[in-house]
Amino acid sequence: MAIVSVDPAAALEALEKTLSSSTFESAARSSALLRFVVEETVNGRADRLKEYTLWREALGRGEDFDPRTDPIVRAEASRLRSRLERYYATDGRTDSVVIVLPKGSYVPQFESRVLPAAGFESGGGMSPLASLSSRRQIAWVALGIALGAAAMALWRPQRTPPLLDHPVIRFEAELSANGSIGSEVGTDVLISPDGSRVLFASLGSDGVTRLYTRRLDQAAVAELPGTEGARSAFFSPDGQWVGFGVSGTLRKTAIGGGSPVVLCQVGNFLGASWGDDGNIYFAPSFGTLARVPSSSGTPTVIADLRRESLDPRWPQVLPGSKFVLFTAVGPEGPNGATIQALSLATGKRTIVARGGTFGRYLDGGFLTYVNQGTLFALPLNLERIATIAATPVPIIDDVMSSAAFGFAQIDVSRTGTLVYRRSAARGQLIAATIDRSGGAEPLLPTPAPYTFPSLAPDGQRIAVSVVENGAPALWIHGPQSNRTAWAAVAAEYGPTWTRDGRFLVLGGIGGLQWLRVDAAGAPQRLLPGSTHVQVPWSFSPDGSRLAFHESRPATGFDLWTVPVHVNGSRLTAGEPELFLGTAALETYPTFSPDGHWIAYGSGAYGKWEVYVRPFPNNGAPPVQVSRGGGRIPRWLPNRRELVYRTDDQRLMLAAYEARDGVFVAGEPHAWSSRQLADTGVLSNFDIARDPSRIIGLIPARNGDEQRPNHVTVELNFADDLRQRVARVR
Repeated sequence: MAIVSVDPAAALEALEKTLSSSTFESAARSSALLRFVVEETVNGRADRLKEYTLWREALGRGEDFDPRTDPIVRAEASRLRSRLERYYATDGRTDSVVIVLPKGSYVPQFESRVLPAAGFESGGGMSPLASLSSRRQIAWVALGIALGAAAMALWRPQRTPPLLDHPVIRFEAELSANGSIGSEVGTDVLISPDGSRVLFASLGSDGVTRLYTRRLDQAAVAELPGTEGARSAFFSPDGQWVGFGVSGTLRKTAIGGGSPVVLCQVGNFLGASWGDDGNIYFAPSFGTLARVPSSSGTPTVIADLRRESLDPRWPQVLPGSKFVLFTAVGPEGPNGATIQALSLATGKRTIVARGGTFGRYLDGGFLTYVNQGTLFALPLNLERIATIAATPVPIIDDVMSSAAFGFAQIDVSRTGTLVYRRSAARGQLIAATIDRSGGAEPLLPTPAPYTFPSLAPDGQRIAVSVVENGAPALWIHGPQSNRTAWAAVAAEYGPTWTRDGRFLVLGGIGGLQWLRVDAAGAPQRLLPGSTHVQVPWSFSPDGSRLAFHESRPATGFDLWTVPVHVNGSRLTAGEPELFLGTAALETYPTFSPDGHWIAYGSGAYGKWEVYVRPFPNNGAPPVQVSRGGGRIPRWLPNRRELVYRTDDQRLMLAAYEARDGVFVAGEPHAWSSRQLADTGVLSNFDIARDPSRIIGLIPARNGDEQRPNHVTVELNFADDLRQRVARVR
């Protein structure tokens, strides 16, 4: 292929053709960035293509941006490069002009190529973009591995191939069990420290998650007995034990099988790590880190960050067990968090990276973390506990991660083998009106990482939580006027409308807050002085009482109600009252249309199901509504039916009636054949005024999703990481 310069008209024509392709169809930020850099370059203004300019003008953001600490522009550029490669490997295979965004630069290059004669394929089907330079090489090798299927392995393409100690081999592998990979919260696929086996969580058809293991040199998958409901699993340093959380407890079990051992009680468990000192370090509830002997015992709090409104999550004990690495999540959310190291000797905390989550130390002296689905790396001095380079290096741009909780679906063994789950859409969802036939009509103008859709009482406005540039925000959209109001808020959970539609109550790390919808201003505290995570969910029919769930250190999430009053232009609250508090987790308390019942989700009996209790709670036993798993209930306005969501993202419908003061539920059946987007334990639907429709979140497909139960494996990842980070030092 011949490489020559192209004129501006040809470059702009290539731009429009690229942006109109299916590859860029739902990629709003990549499209905006590509258009900006191409048009600026063509018009002779390439010198303006700096990070700050791209942040403000290409991505349309505010002035509060520091490229030294925020890698968002570099992350978007990395995603754009990947999307261009995918375009020229598919839709743009026959394009005569190719747009290239070189690594380390925001100035695009335009290259004209002479296409091969008919019947000739360059490189046996190699991407046209990959053949632009003789310095880029792609080698296909056949790989047989006892993960269940042979796969063709692709050496990671580089513009300047490094001399690796071992070749990097990347392939897809299927992990099959009785269900689909997934759990309530936490990383679902792990690799043992010695790289010999994988451990994964699988959600069965009965709605229960279990742990499975598979050796790399064997084809058989083995279930670990007694792991029903497991979440956030982790290996012991020698790989012979697996720890996990379930039903408000921290447990361990031998990798070879046997009965699990209960180590201690936990609340809202968000990660753990097994140190080589014989202790397990874990995040038991909001604001604290704790330690417990791996043989069981009474936990000891080693850090309390509640007064700073910080939540330490996803800890990792560094080699030698002198420091614990963790993610400190504040009001900015996980993508705006800091990665900190806690000295176990002095209690001193050191910030080693900003603007990311799920920090992990890798053998060889590297720190990795995730921001909006991109894995970044920095060299880390383990002796001084300090990063060496100022500029993080983007390594992988499609890691599945949680914008709400901050965990990522990625793990690396001490031998340098990587396993992770891809997310091509990076959490981009569509908010739509869905009918019972499964038909969907988009409701919001653009896809985004939405959660908690909430329809106003008048049915004309929808509030939705969204992660915008890595930080939580609130969108309020009026379907009739097609206008969207936007507000950056520290509260990100459960926007709940008051009955008159004038106010929204919001939840989050800082507790309950309220926001007047028709007036500018920041959210105000509804319950002053709270240091707990609180999530509002439902007002009573007369609007006088709010039901919410709250995280407590000893009991996890409990159910509460509180009197709420509208005083002119303000909301005020009375004294909260406990509705239900147990050692298990209970969430999403929902008032019935007549106010006599509260439906909620609970994991109290081994797996998550939906239950109903009288309001006020008179101590009567709960009535189970769901069968085969369920959470997040909502009542239909017809006063005859209740809808809830299963963990495989399907909606179920159950009829009900009250007989002489006793709640009676019918057999549940599917509300629709439509499967909603996977938002984990966070809500992804609301009920429309028309009971035959719901407001739901569905995936924004882009044609490059990872197949169900598949993971990506990369052998010799550590060698590749070392070479790539070394090039920028």
